[in-house]
Amino acid sequence: MLRDELLLAWWRLAKLPGVGSVTLGDIRQNLSRPHDLLSCTAAQLESFGLKAEAAGRWQNDPSLSDGFEVIQHWRSLNRCGVLLAGVAPYPGILASLRDAPTFLYYHGDLACFSQPMIAMVGSRNPTPYGAEWAQQTASQLAAAGLTVVSGMAIGIDGAVHQGALSCGRTIAVLGSGPDVIYPQRHLGLAQMVMQKGLLLSEFAPGTEPQAKHFPSRNRIISGLSLGTVVVEAAIKSGSLITARQAAEQGREVFALPGAVTNPLSHGCHQLIREGACLVQNAQDILQELNLLPEQAQTQLELTEPVSAAVPVLVTQVDYSATSTDVIALRSALPISQLLPQLLDLELQGWLAQVPGGYMRLK
Repeated sequence: MLRDELLLAWWRLAKLPGVGSVTLGDIRQNLSRPHDLLSCTAAQLESFGLKAEAAGRWQNDPSLSDGFEVIQHWRSLNRCGVLLAGVAPYPGILASLRDAPTFLYYHGDLACFSQPMIAMVGSRNPTPYGAEWAQQTASQLAAAGLTVVSGMAIGIDGAVHQGALSCGRTIAVLGSGPDVIYPQRHLGLAQMVMQKGLLLSEFAPGTEPQAKHFPSRNRIISGLSLGTVVVEAAIKSGSLITARQAAEQGREVFALPGAVTNPLSHGCHQLIREGACLVQNAQDILQELNLLPEQAQTQLELTEPVSAAVPVLVTQVDYSATSTDVIALRSALPISQLLPQLLDLELQGWLAQVPGGYMRLK
């Protein structure tokens, strides 16, 4: 178990002005193990690149210990704690990054780290098709033995967490303290994650969400994972930033293609042009990562819903918005007969009513 003395040493180092994740990572790489910081001298820290004034302050300035009681209190709570980079069970895949967060605050089940991890991110305003694909694919990946990682945002992130929780484990990485759930509408979802998965944050308890926190959070989402799946993203979106961070970290990048008329597909298409792997289902992702293909395939088959015969009218509706006039022309049905049938198919889950008409879901 981590000792307060060791955590305090790194806390004081992190509180020094101008010392960020990269500097802390460089110091950690120069030590045989994080525990060796306890016996470090100011001269040694200088040799690792720390300025002489900062090294002296680390040893002698009592104000650097301010706020440490936050860590101590958080560690006293049920299923809560703090992880230190380089010390198990901090994930080695994340600790290997130069800018890995020194501290990770958690609430939930650390067993999430015992499985391979895959990130799934995407638009905050997805189409019904994108949200359903994300939820179903996350469910299948979780059933196949992966921990699915996302960012607790509305839209695709929320669908991902819900899908993963239905069949396995998920990790939600926050852009706020681990006790500050944002957005508030996901408070119930966060409570489910705390019970069956894991909330993670590099920000101390009590930290409110800020715009600058989210790019920092995104590097953790991709850094924890073997690969990142992007589900619907505009050309200028945080999801593309996450994907490019994943590529810079040496991780795989996957993208879901979509209709060329859908602006939320343009970001995914751009990633595919840049070399991302085009994926259509969970099996594509598992095969690309070489993750127990035979076992995973068996588990996927077990979790696939039993196929039902597709009603003829459903085949007349596109996977993008299709106007009722177009559906009427294709089906040769009068509007008076068509509308009740469309409503019935919507209630059965085949279609969704969207601006401009109806969209096929499966």
